[in-house]
Amino acid sequence: MATDTHDIAALLDVWRSQGADRIAPLRFHRIVALHARALQRDGDARRQLEAKLAALVEAYAREIALSDDAHGTARTRGDLGVLADETTTRERDNAAYPELPAVDDFRRLWSTLRTRTQVRKSLAQAPTGAGPLNSAALAHRSLTLMGGLSPEYLQHFLGYVDTLSWLETLQDAGVLAGKDTAPPVGAKPRRPRKRKAG
Repeated sequence: MATDTHDIAALLDVWRSQGADRIAPLRFHRIVALHARALQRDGDARRQLEAKLAALVEAYAREIALSDDAHGTARTRGDLGVLADETTTRERDNAAYPELPAVDDFRRLWSTLRTRTQVRKSLAQAPTGAGPLNSAALAHRSLTLMGGLSPEYLQHFLGYVDTLSWLETLQDAGVLAGKDTAPPVGAKPRRPRKRKAG
């Protein structure tokens, strides 16, 4: 390994250019600081600092070699490549989880029961003696026909209606801001823009 301070300086520059200074930034900074201190000393103090510096450089070189073995592509591919590799690895690991058909069956059963309950509640509120163009009677008739012709579509339709009902409740409670909300206090009112003729 390089024991001369000039060889160590060249090695540190090579490690910086390769990105090896990011493997263990604190250790690398310690080597750089010790190298700077060794350059300022003479005699026995310099020899002791160089011996310590050589040991630190060798240990760091071993760490770089281990890092290269473990993550050989990490330095060459860059951060985006490492992120892509991690994403692929996680997707592969998640795909290894077993399929749970019981969960799918439970979801399907729960969805069917919920749809039937909602339709039953809706039909219980059907107006009696309503005319053929009564909107409530038409809605109940369409739900009944939808359930008979396409139960899956009825489930999606009721989910959509639930979402709209929930949004209407939030709108009535004032949680959602509409167009007729007052401007904040102290804000200047907007002036309409004048259109240019021509």
